[in-house]
Amino acid sequence: MTLNCPTNYTFITMQLLKFSTGNAKLSDRLIFSLPAGYTCPHAGVCKAMADRTTGKLLDNVHTLPADGVDDYRCFAAMSEARSKNARALRWHNWDLIRTCYQTSNKPLNAIAGLIELSLLAQDTSNKLVRIHESGDFFNELYMGAWFQVAKHYPDYKFYAYTKSLGMWYHLRDSIPSNMYLTASFGGTLDYLLPKYADVFQRIAYVVYSEEEAAAKGLEVDHDDSHCLGDKPFALIVHSTQRAGSAAQKAIMRNRKAGKFAGYNKKQK
Repeated sequence: MTLNCPTNYTFITMQLLKFSTGNAKLSDRLIFSLPAGYTCPHAGVCKAMADRTTGKLLDNVHTLPADGVDDYRCFAAMSEARSKNARALRWHNWDLIRTCYQTSNKPLNAIAGLIELSLLAQDTSNKLVRIHESGDFFNELYMGAWFQVAKHYPDYKFYAYTKSLGMWYHLRDSIPSNMYLTASFGGTLDYLLPKYADVFQRIAYVVYSEEEAAAKGLEVDHDDSHCLGDKPFALIVHSTQRAGSAAQKAIMRNRKAGKFAGYNKKQK
């Protein structure tokens, strides 16, 4: 493997990006995150962000759900609101990537090199990498950097949910075979999904219940395994939702009925 490291890497004093190795839902993989909302240019009904210092949550109340789109709050933003450590890790990554982007005369190579050096520091037995438990591809250059990394790590599998559908479409011919993108329904570019159905085959829909998923002919995913498949699937709404919202009421109904209402580390 040939590393594509930035020649001026000393400007970030050899700091590396941070990965986690699991959460209440997932295990046995590396997970990379950026701050929710701040790095999500095409988030729609789900958009929310936590203040970097206080963790105070800000919902994007100006983005109303379109017809047929369930309203829900970003799952990842809630974890940042609850956890100072989660905020610190994600902002650390965002600060380093922005430094590469703003300082290097070849930012794509600089970001790709930073990611590769950071991957080398991880447990090499984890060859499954989820990009963006929190955050999204904020521009095409950054998305291209991850594609470059995937090409240099052919024995790894990389996957990501994304609402940055325009970037995906523009770069569709450069996506390596070990990079799996899933379109996350509910963003500002949903209109591209039927227009380019041959490109956007994996689509994740957030639903309020198992019954809703079944009515739509969708299998429910609980471990991201469907992200490596080739068809649409469903995710059931969870986490803390806005008080009085339809999403919160759905979670309460599911919990009362003894059905899935959220993830925890004891039960996945």
